[in-house]
Amino acid sequence: MLIDMHVHCNELKDLDHYSGSHLFACVAEDVETSKATIELSRRFHFIKPCVGIHPWNIARSSVEEARSLMEIAVSNNIECLGEVGLDSRFVPETLPRQREVFKIFLDYAREYDLVLNLHTAGTHREVFQMLKTWRVEKAYFHWYTGPEDLIKELIDSGYFIGVNPSWKIQEKHYRIISKTPLSNLLTESDAPYQYKSLSLNPELISDSLDLLARLHNLDREIVEEKIEENFRRLFTR
Repeated sequence: MLIDMHVHCNELKDLDHYSGSHLFACVAEDVETSKATIELSRRFHFIKPCVGIHPWNIARSSVEEARSLMEIAVSNNIECLGEVGLDSRFVPETLPRQREVFKIFLDYAREYDLVLNLHTAGTHREVFQMLKTWRVEKAYFHWYTGPEDLIKELIDSGYFIGVNPSWKIQEKHYRIISKTPLSNLLTESDAPYQYKSLSLNPELISDSLDLLARLHNLDREIVEEKIEENFRRLFTR
């Protein structure tokens, strides 16, 4: 199975195409898309739903909505919160409210042993410190481009780093992937998203697996198995 640890399934048109070949961790952006993602997971067995409020949408969301969403998550046995986190790079004006809402997600992640599917633009160290303070054990850093000297701490904490197809044109992400052990990597697409000249989609995960096979001098099939093993390990309760 090919693993897509961070994909916006509610924006994809042909989900049937991936049945039998992929496992998706589908992230949401607000209350509405969280509910839609839960519904998709009932229709498609290969979808692991994540619910949350994207930092970019905090301006039009409230703390009360976040709490209400977490009650929905608990009542539906949701295992993953995402896309959640902090962003000081693109929406610094809402950072105080982002922190308020993220603390709610951290509370629930700790209490219910949930996976956090994280957005951390410009806030990698702050989010890491909050994870440690809240004693959150399961975290995935989506499309990590943070400080390279933080990678060891992420690894030592048992957290995972995403392999996004942006490595094709983003030198820093390529370098980070090269420095991260296979045991702490998961593939993702962040589809559907246009990053500069690159249209991100689940088909590109195959290229990421080929890259990992070259970097680690392993057969492609072995890499696929290890990434799937990482995925299942992250979601083990």
